[in-house]
Amino acid sequence: GESQVLAYLERLAAGRPIALLSFEKPDDLFDAVRMDAMRARLSSRGIRWIPLRYHKWPAVLSTAWDILNGVRHGRRAVSAQRAAIVHARGYVPSLIALTLARMSGAAFVFDMRGFWADEKVDGCHWAPGSRIYAITKHFERRFFESADAIVSLTRAGVAAFPGLGYRVPDRTPIEVIPTCTDLDRFRPGPADDALRARLGLTGHVVIGVSGTITNWYLRQ
Repeated sequence: GESQVLAYLERLAAGRPIALLSFEKPDDLFDAVRMDAMRARLSSRGIRWIPLRYHKWPAVLSTAWDILNGVRHGRRAVSAQRAAIVHARGYVPSLIALTLARMSGAAFVFDMRGFWADEKVDGCHWAPGSRIYAITKHFERRFFESADAIVSLTRAGVAAFPGLGYRVPDRTPIEVIPTCTDLDRFRPGPADDALRARLGLTGHVVIGVSGTITNWYLRQ
């Protein structure tokens, strides 16, 4: 969140009030120095920060609790700031955001990031016929059909929308906002020619930035 969310919000905060609701891991919440530094950083930009504890276990019940807790705290923030827009980054936050939008009459922006349910299946975390997959796809439909605006990471993602069979109103704006990297914070690492050849990237210009790499699509 610090590298992919704050960089946007700090720039957007100029001239408009923003409240940020986040779910933090216990180790980070207990780090008083980091928490105080983040509060000061966000406060200096005029951003109201509402950090809640993220729960991981038991899997489904913990997520349900976080959603309920997010709605409770988010409702206060939406009411206090008379929010016009509720933006969610990802599927689980969208459950919170869509609920808040319907409670308040605010616009709902679905920043989908990727086809999360299908990524879970591709990564062998979920079975394609599982109940959790079916439930997630059900809510995915609701997000698409209820959104006042949709954000995709890629144009290829937008091109796949019609194949989903969802009734997205023609008036709903769809924007492509690729994931960006602040090169003042993250420096390109040295080129790995062997890996580039293996991935078929020889002859292409590639910028590699150290970070988290998932193995969902790199299992061989």
